[in-house]
Amino acid sequence: MGIFQTLVDKYKAAKQKSLNKQFFRKAFLKAAADGSISLEEMSELDKLKAEFGLTDGDFRGLKAEAYTTAFAAAKSDNEVTKEEESELHAIQKLLGLSDGEIHNDKKELARLRLLNEIRQGNMPVIRPVMNLITLKSEKVYWAEPVILVEEKVIRRRYQGGSQGISLRVMKGVSFRIGGHRGHIESETGLVDVCEGELILTSRRAIFRGEKKSFASKLENILDLNFYSDGIRFSENNKSRPRLLKFKVPGNRDIIGAVLSHAINNYGNK
Repeated sequence: MGIFQTLVDKYKAAKQKSLNKQFFRKAFLKAAADGSISLEEMSELDKLKAEFGLTDGDFRGLKAEAYTTAFAAAKSDNEVTKEEESELHAIQKLLGLSDGEIHNDKKELARLRLLNEIRQGNMPVIRPVMNLITLKSEKVYWAEPVILVEEKVIRRRYQGGSQGISLRVMKGVSFRIGGHRGHIESETGLVDVCEGELILTSRRAIFRGEKKSFASKLENILDLNFYSDGIRFSENNKSRPRLLKFKVPGNRDIIGAVLSHAINNYGNK
């Protein structure tokens, strides 16, 4: 009976510890849900952890999860202000997290920081792209790996003809109706043409690819359409629109902000 009771006690203790861990985890993430964690909140969490008899080992990874929760709150409007970034830095320091432990969040934070700068008119200026000849006073803002996509004939098939129906109206006289000749039908579709890079400058949108290249003056662009994986734009001197597919997703909003600024400020020095 004593051995059985010992097993029951161990089971109850393990179950209670599991419940305590779940409660503490919820409390920890709730504290970070508003995008900040105060010293007072950390003090209360430390007391709760001690009361439950929990250790840091019981929550390996929880601190990084709490930072991610705070970061998600800060970027909920797809923008992180300088004040929010300072708060995130304070949280990272308070939790004792290295950059490596929150690598993906830090990478996304850098991207949002750049996006915020662009929206404020502080454009990134990159070094001249290799072998790219720029115009006078032209600044290179961005280079993005893309794939040129074009509409092409992907299949042809022969549609057979028909002799129709012969109707006799009198001896030696008949009419044939409903006949038609055979013809070729073509089916078109979007096809990847070649890989390259989309280079955005203060004057042009340039595609430089392995097989094809083109340069579109910003003043000739009629419309822009962004998709989750690419961009489509039309020019007033071209019958067909340009379609480019992003090789690496995630920079659509940056490309849009760069193009918006470049087009709206075209011709300004």
